[in-house]
Amino acid sequence: MPTITKIEVQKKNQERFNLYIDGAFKEGISMDTLVELNLKKGDQVDEARLERILEREHQQQANNDAIKYLSYRKRTRHEISSHLAGKDYSETVIAQAIAYCERLRLIDHEDYVESLKNTMLRTTDKGPEIFLQKLYKAGIEAPLIEAGVARYKEEQSLECVCQIADKIKRQKKGPNAKVRQHVQQSLMQKGYHMDTIHSVVDMLDFEQDPEIIDNLLQRDLEKIYNKYQKRYSGHHLTMKTMEALVRKGYTYDDVQRKIRESGIEDA
Repeated sequence: MPTITKIEVQKKNQERFNLYIDGAFKEGISMDTLVELNLKKGDQVDEARLERILEREHQQQANNDAIKYLSYRKRTRHEISSHLAGKDYSETVIAQAIAYCERLRLIDHEDYVESLKNTMLRTTDKGPEIFLQKLYKAGIEAPLIEAGVARYKEEQSLECVCQIADKIKRQKKGPNAKVRQHVQQSLMQKGYHMDTIHSVVDMLDFEQDPEIIDNLLQRDLEKIYNKYQKRYSGHHLTMKTMEALVRKGYTYDDVQRKIRESGIEDA
């Protein structure tokens, strides 16, 4: 029967061992495998015992991969499962690796939710919907997601969201209505709910220097008129130009005035 003839410590890793059977190298094993299976020189190993050694070592490798993955930041069961599946571990091995991490209390979904909430509130300008999406993608249970999102909304003050909206507003130039629409759309993309968006937008002052708006209107008028005059003329050209400017957010009265001032009306 095959016999373990030597067990030696690996040179580059003192916690791993080289296992020799009948004088030939068979497998590198961890200290956990060595101790758990009580392996020692002179032991006879039939096919079944050798299979247990290899299975135990494979499981230990999966456990170590899971712990290494957890060492960078907090992870969920779903994230660990996906990571290990990417390394071609079987579902059974993955389940045992996750159970091993849970016994060590390395997986805590409540703590994961709280930690992500605090990090996002502190370092991002994202709203509760983005937070919810991240939790869902990570495989967090629905009740924990619901409770976490409620806390996120509670702890993200309206004043904070208002500052974010004001920054967006200051970066956008154009008609007041268009700037207002841009702020609303940007906040939606950042994950804020409509009730919050409406409250914040109502708090902001979208009035701009009339001279700036007038200059923007003049610029857009010239651009649109030059574009449309290749296809239209006369009253049709004027109406098409007016429609395009109103769609950009300029008021009808301002557009009508600017067209009269420009001298292109019904040209």
